[in-house]
Amino acid sequence: MITTDTLHSEAFLIDPYPFWEQMRHDQPVLFDERAKTWVLTRYDDCVAAFANHEDFSNRLYGDTLGRVFGPTMLDKDGHEHVVHRKIVAPEFVGRRFEPYYEAIDRNARALIARFPGAGSVDLVDRFSTRLPVNVIVDMLGMDQSDHDRFHDWYTTMMAGLVRFNPERQQRGIEAHEHLAEYVSPIIEDRRGCPAQDLISKIVHAEADGQRLTDTEIKAFISLLLVAGGETTDKGIANMWTQLLLHPDQLERVIEDPSLFDAAFSEMMRHSPPVLGQLRYAINDVEFSGVTIPAGSAVHIQLASANNDETVFDDPRTFRIDREDLHLAKERRMGHHGDEGRYGHLGFGLGKHFCLGYEMARVEAVMGSQLLVQTMHRPRLSPDADTTFLTRGATRSPAAVLVDYDR
Repeated sequence: MITTDTLHSEAFLIDPYPFWEQMRHDQPVLFDERAKTWVLTRYDDCVAAFANHEDFSNRLYGDTLGRVFGPTMLDKDGHEHVVHRKIVAPEFVGRRFEPYYEAIDRNARALIARFPGAGSVDLVDRFSTRLPVNVIVDMLGMDQSDHDRFHDWYTTMMAGLVRFNPERQQRGIEAHEHLAEYVSPIIEDRRGCPAQDLISKIVHAEADGQRLTDTEIKAFISLLLVAGGETTDKGIANMWTQLLLHPDQLERVIEDPSLFDAAFSEMMRHSPPVLGQLRYAINDVEFSGVTIPAGSAVHIQLASANNDETVFDDPRTFRIDREDLHLAKERRMGHHGDEGRYGHLGFGLGKHFCLGYEMARVEAVMGSQLLVQTMHRPRLSPDADTTFLTRGATRSPAAVLVDYDR
């Protein structure tokens, strides 16, 4: 039987997947006494929770993101959320996002150019933690010489989102304040003299007659750095770790780099960087025969749902040629496509579907395609530690050591 102590044990932190499997069978809706949170683990229950906007609210993000950044769209519901999303969302999908492909290509090439000609490299330190932040800095129209400064703010704010660590949270707040001070004059300048950058577009964008305030713009920039950086950073690390642990599949993507797209989808199913999302129950709501009372915190355990054996065959096996997984661009409003191919839940579903899903996929795929152009015969370093570490709501290795030839 799974207990609250199990959920906070060292064994669970090292590898939660066997415990989630047991929970899906025997305790699919479990109350975590220590965290005071209900946990959903089955795919169908998680899909239903994501789709249920009448009984669930996002207000809990005000206690984490809100305390560090201030008000963002993530802690809003209803019409207010819709309006804020309408203002910023168009810049992150389709044709409006395509002009930023050049920034992804340029920044990835610049980082790879600093790799040694041959030998060993840590993809986390030298590539994955830096690429998404550098791209966002360029999208915003900031000075490229400030890449390192933004990287420091990103990592400090990310660490500050822990719910029960006041010291780290305070450092995160201070990092956001430094960033806000930095961008204030730029926002003011773009208001009077717009340029072709993301800040200008956000400053002047409106929906239903509304525009974002300066406070909301600064909060959105911090959110973009953390949310956009985190998913892509850890997603690249997780994808490469799985490919390096499966040399036959790594060889396939090297021979045909277009398969990195399938590898990204399978990573988001098998080893998603974000383990779950929080919701607040406005009303009593039932899942798998268990009633969750109104006023409860609910953890939609999407990593468990993605490995539900009633949906995905042999789910703990990493396979880029799956026939039961939707292996292409994510679908915001649907969890499965044609011919029984189900979608991963790594970016959520519905109206709170991750805004940066296309950016994360393009950066991971394009960046990896450029990596294999430079790294000949990449392989897992003998010194590599492929242990996945759970930190709050994320899970990824601390480093990805790769040996390669010239």
